Amino acid sequence: MYSGVGWRFSCWVRVRVEPFAAMGFSTIISRPRALVAGAAVASLAIAAAALADPRGVRLLRRLDQDIARQEAANQALREENARLRRRVRALSAPMDPRVLEKEAREQLGFVRPDEVLVKFE
Repeated sequence: MYSGVGWRFSCWVRVRVEPFAAMGFSTIISRPRALVAGAAVASLAIAAAALADPRGVRLLRRLDQDIARQEAANQALREENARLRRRVRALSAPMDPRVLEKEAREQLGFVRPDEVLVKFE
């Protein structure tokens, strides 16, 4: 195995290892700045692509709106179900005669013998 100053040998590649002192201070400082600037540009490009892509942020917002709309519709249906449950309970046996009379009047148009029905169209 060859081992010279600054050289490292492996079975695949021969690489020259530069001593740290050979690199200038400005080279060491400028590389992180370039790396940070490149990362910032890449982040902005990714953010712009996500905003412009119809399957990106716009889709997420539209789906959030759909979820909110569906939750509101579900809540309205829950309230309707509760109202219908109360009505079924009121119409189930044993039935209150007042409830029976009210339903017969509203749904079937029944009137008492001493009443007069007047319809407005």
